[in-house]
Amino acid sequence: MMSVPRTTCSVLLALALAACQPDAVQGDLDFDAVVPAEVPEDLELAPPAYRSAFLLSLNSNLEPGQTSFYLATGANPGETVFLVGGTNGQGSGPCPPQIGGLCLDVRSAVSILGSGVANASGFAVIPYTVPANMVPGTELSTQAVIQRGPGGANSIKTPARTDAVSAAVRTTPTSGNALAMNAAGTVAVAANRTAGEITVISLTLGANPSTGNVVATFDLAGEEPWNVVIGNDNDTAYVTLRASKQVARITGLSTGSPQLDTERADVDGDPTGIAISPTGQLLYVSNWSAGTVSVVDAQSLATVADVDLNQALIDTGTLGPSVSQSRKGLAHPSAVLVTNDGDGSDQDEWVYVTEFFSQDDPSADPGVLGDAYFDEGRQGFVYRFHATVGTMSPAIPLGSTADTGFLDSTGGVTGCFPNQLSALAQDGTRVYAAGMCASPRGPAGGGGVNAKTKVHPTLYAIDTVGLAEVPAERVTLTEAFQDLYDTRGRADDATRRFPLLPNAMAFAPNTHVLYVAGYGSDALFRVRYNANHTLNEVGSSLADFINVGGFSTSGKLPIGVAIDAANHALVLNENTRNLSFANLGTQSVVNAIPSASPVAPDEVVENTGRRFFVTGLARWSLNGQGWNSCEGCHPNGLTDNVTWFFPAGPRQTVSLDGSWDQDAGVQRVFNWTAILDEIGDFENNTRGISGGVGAFVSSTTLSTSSRIVFDGTHVLGSESTDASQVNLNGSMDELVLTGVPGVDATGAPTTVQSVLEDFLDIDDYVKTVRSPDAPVVDGAAALAGAAIFQANNCQGCHGGTNWTVSERFYTPSTANNAVGGLLETTTYSRGTLPAALNPAAASGPAPLKGGGTIQCVLRGVGTFPAAGTTGIAPAGVTVSERKENMSSTANGLTGFNPPSLLGVVAGAPYFHAGNARTLEEVFDPTFEPHHQALSANFVPTPTDIANLTAFLTWIDDDATTLSTDVAGIDTILCPDVFP
Repeated sequence: MMSVPRTTCSVLLALALAACQPDAVQGDLDFDAVVPAEVPEDLELAPPAYRSAFLLSLNSNLEPGQTSFYLATGANPGETVFLVGGTNGQGSGPCPPQIGGLCLDVRSAVSILGSGVANASGFAVIPYTVPANMVPGTELSTQAVIQRGPGGANSIKTPARTDAVSAAVRTTPTSGNALAMNAAGTVAVAANRTAGEITVISLTLGANPSTGNVVATFDLAGEEPWNVVIGNDNDTAYVTLRASKQVARITGLSTGSPQLDTERADVDGDPTGIAISPTGQLLYVSNWSAGTVSVVDAQSLATVADVDLNQALIDTGTLGPSVSQSRKGLAHPSAVLVTNDGDGSDQDEWVYVTEFFSQDDPSADPGVLGDAYFDEGRQGFVYRFHATVGTMSPAIPLGSTADTGFLDSTGGVTGCFPNQLSALAQDGTRVYAAGMCASPRGPAGGGGVNAKTKVHPTLYAIDTVGLAEVPAERVTLTEAFQDLYDTRGRADDATRRFPLLPNAMAFAPNTHVLYVAGYGSDALFRVRYNANHTLNEVGSSLADFINVGGFSTSGKLPIGVAIDAANHALVLNENTRNLSFANLGTQSVVNAIPSASPVAPDEVVENTGRRFFVTGLARWSLNGQGWNSCEGCHPNGLTDNVTWFFPAGPRQTVSLDGSWDQDAGVQRVFNWTAILDEIGDFENNTRGISGGVGAFVSSTTLSTSSRIVFDGTHVLGSESTDASQVNLNGSMDELVLTGVPGVDATGAPTTVQSVLEDFLDIDDYVKTVRSPDAPVVDGAAALAGAAIFQANNCQGCHGGTNWTVSERFYTPSTANNAVGGLLETTTYSRGTLPAALNPAAASGPAPLKGGGTIQCVLRGVGTFPAAGTTGIAPAGVTVSERKENMSSTANGLTGFNPPSLLGVVAGAPYFHAGNARTLEEVFDPTFEPHHQALSANFVPTPTDIANLTAFLTWIDDDATTLSTDVAGIDTILCPDVFP
């Protein structure tokens, strides 16, 4: 325990405790006699961005005979903050004349327990030593006061708080996921994300088999309960509510009648990760869309600090020169972990937070790396700050991988960079971050070998002493499990499985064995380290992995894992809404029980579509082994912010929250060059990028021979369509719903119809994808930005019900989409739109569909070079306008399909190839043709850019949309009704 000098007794007042030390102030509130305690140097560091409210929190357990630390925020620098308290509870207390008669909220008798001097940030540390004979369970009520004004007339006080003296000490680090279990293994709390429910589950882990039952269900529909931790009392749970920007508290876990507290903590946009300090006094909540971590007092649920990770990201130098001052939405913190050295104090602990998205690596030289630059030119980050003072360490970089262990179809070595960092765990001096290592360089399509090269679930090891990643201890899980299967002679079929989308993990207590949940592969994967942190093995002698989906009561889409000291593991499954019980001794699932209410009839299709979107099993990736999925590039239906090399060229992943408007009545034309118009068109990604059988099939047999050939060629042995149905040709929906003319496997004429409707289910899911919640921004700045946005006619491309003029104005069908159909024979005129903005129609009428795109939605905004393959970008950004073969020039001369502004707060980098690193850089002079597209003289000032950025980050599902009207200019070229 850290030693702290004492001046006054700093103990309780006369509480009828015979052992009270002689220097105690008993019943005397003489503020002038108290000398502030000296604070250890490591507690005098200035915290970042602490709130101005005068609040009191406790940052270490109240343990008999030990020194605890109270923290006060919101004082003026240099002021003395007094801690007063007693054990008679909160209520009407004395009104001491020294503080102008300000009445305390702690009942008499009340004593001064200690004091501290506020630092430059208004942050005061007040040490307090609990009497050695204080009985655990005794409650101490406290509040902080500051003497101000003549005779104390302007004195202020914090709200009162009550804390119990306890011998309970948390001795392990915490990092919440969707499931938490109490220390005794008798109660679990589940955040059932898609069900919108928090459930408390009574456990019987010693039974044969282990089992449990739901004892309480709290329906928070629409609020998205996400991650959970349990307090030190093992009787209280805290749950992040992603959609409502709050943290909920549940009490009485062990009583059999848990209660949802009416009080909640208000945090910021999309609270995701959560961890709790060793004392249980502080919660750390990552606000994903705001770029901050809220430090919440677990008792009062007041936010006592906001730790700014946006500035920490700026300080890495990866964002370029466009951003010099912090603002919301630059960083996207996800998983949170707080360390624990076992001494019962928060004062010497640290908080680690993953940056979800990869960032540029300025040290990567494309001249040296060549095309490998596009696999290795980015890096990941993990933030670190002091658990009580908030002092930020430099962000810890996670490096790229030069060789994933998989060659592409040309025999080339593939690399990857860390992305989607979703989970944290600690073992000794190592903190492990789990993510998806992205390998975007072409070639990409064709399935087979290339399907194994795109994404790689990876574990990154951080040395907590040296504060750096240890590359030699990095584990590329695809490579490690491939080696396991090859060594064991496993057939290359669905009996192999890879940990696609590692979103939760936990160490078995008192071991170096880590269990990783594969969200997209319905399994728990074992990773065993040596004591020196090197990899010992993956899998085990008993099983290659624990198949959560293989039990009689299947578990699909695992999102949470909790493990006790007796080798029992719990796995929470999102899609099947159940809890799987695994025996780690036998490496098998032994039972499963419901964890939430069953899927309602009107939610079945959406829930099923979500599973198809996430999973890499069965028909959805190569051999059903979990190589990739839609979710692999669209986490939570949004974007992975990676620029992938596709047949059309480099393409930044588009967030799907802008696919449909809020009424699901207006759909955007898909992809950057408007080359797709139905969700079913992405079947080629399933077959090519992921290597799966796909869902447009003539039978449910998991064989490529069941695939329908839908490109208009007749292939003997397969059902084939007479005309192409994919992309903008024909209709993939018709191929499912009614069938289209074609031939059977023998070549005889028939109506070809898919036996599965899976992509229709996915479409229903995509309609529900929620845009990230806007962070709390400066309202005046946002309003000013909205005025600038409209004054310069930006709504001419980014207005309308879906924040884009891109609307599918027709129903895909053979009549409309076929070669020679109405879309190809109907023309449009550019009208008054400036010539450069729609080159396809610049010289006269042009067909609505031409060159494989819906031409009337394209806008040329100067982000594509007139010649060559060197992309348009500011200094420090490398863009290569080449197709996936890494040689042919990319498409883009006729313009791009305007993206929706929904989710723009989570969309960096921007433009089709990630040309701009930040929203500020979008307005760089390099991109003048873009922001001057409909306002020729618009040259934004720094203030304009700051206001525009505030407005753009404010846009979410609740934002009021803007009309596309621009005076004197026809901004919409496509017809309103067609045909």
